[in-house]
Amino acid sequence: MSRSRLARLGLATFLGLGAWCYGLSLNGISTAAATFAFGSSRIFGIYQVSYFDVSSSFAKSQQGYGGPGHSGGNGDALLRIVDIGNYEVDPRGDLCANIYVFDDDQEMQECCSCPVTADGLRTISVINDLTSNPQFSSPLGVGVIKILGTGIIGDPFFCSSGGDGAPGTAGTITQGGAPGQGLRAWISHTESIASNNPHFDPPFGFVTSTSVIEFAPALLDEGEAIGPTAGLAPVCLNIELHASGRGICTCGVGDTPRPPVPF
Repeated sequence: MSRSRLARLGLATFLGLGAWCYGLSLNGISTAAATFAFGSSRIFGIYQVSYFDVSSSFAKSQQGYGGPGHSGGNGDALLRIVDIGNYEVDPRGDLCANIYVFDDDQEMQECCSCPVTADGLRTISVINDLTSNPQFSSPLGVGVIKILGTGIIGDPFFCSSGGDGAPGTAGTITQGGAPGQGLRAWISHTESIASNNPHFDPPFGFVTSTSVIEFAPALLDEGEAIGPTAGLAPVCLNIELHASGRGICTCGVGDTPRPPVPF
């Protein structure tokens, strides 16, 4: 085959892939939710990311930000996750929200997997559910939250957070797992001003603003998701198997999976 023909075929393939991705975006589906091979990477599932700051207005983070004399977060309150429905993965549209919590020193401190039913809402406390049981650092004040949606084909639908030597869903995601499009997440932030700066008036800290921020979708490659050793799943699996119950977050409040829809 001539070089010119190879070049034309390569360009056609590239343009076809671009048109396919553009079509997904027109239909409201992020390319982060697509499943296809590209070189050595595999983009699958829906991957979202945001930050949390529950205490830097009065306590230093792992990297040393915050504490006396600094402004910062003062108790980020809630993470809310909605499942808009994915009936290709599960006939009920249910999904697992696999949650990975990092401190600002790049250490995964907690992970868990929480069911979110189609058109359902799960409400999770950042302080009580996601940062109160860190693997190493205590307290866990500032960092990053990553959410990867997956579905489980079969009955019953089941998401497990594992821990105490038992593997869970967030730690056992595989390349052949079922990607879960359809999760959307928001987190509330509370900002405050420190009270012990010189000549601070009034002489106590107070909240200056609150906001609700939507998680940002991000591209996910195979290395970030499943390993071999530094991916989300294998690091979480190590926590589930070896941290003696520490490092496992909890799922707050939400609806439970429903019986399968008959066909």
